[in-house]
Amino acid sequence: MQQREWRRLAQRGFSVDLRYPAVTPQGHDVERSEERANDHRGDLERVHLRSPASGEVYVEVVRFRGLTPEQEYSRHRPSLERRSGAGSVTALSETTVQGRPARAYAFRWDDGERAVLLVQVGDDTYRVIHDPRSPLNAEILATFALDPLESG
Repeated sequence: MQQREWRRLAQRGFSVDLRYPAVTPQGHDVERSEERANDHRGDLERVHLRSPASGEVYVEVVRFRGLTPEQEYSRHRPSLERRSGAGSVTALSETTVQGRPARAYAFRWDDGERAVLLVQVGDDTYRVIHDPRSPLNAEILATFALDPLESG
């Protein structure tokens, strides 16, 4: 098996990190896009990783300033249900990330699905959305780490 070059998310100001491949096993580049906004979604910073040609990678990390996981879920769920229909979003459930409390939910539409993880660090909530059907996404999420200086 060919060794892949992995990169770090390492977004300035983020208290979370993860690693992702520069190229997928099928040979497609992993695109990275970034956004900073203060709009109807609130004050946020977003990094989106994807391989559009193959669908092997879909991971999105968003930092929402001053929101709890429950507040972010309450804001996100209605917009998802408007797009995908009533009942397309699961209830918010409890989970853990690196031994810390976190929240999780999922949403579906006709030909796809996404899993969501919400982690609160200080006053901010990090939302990680990924395609749970992709084994490569699972490898990427296995590298998820909280900044030890910020996560205490």
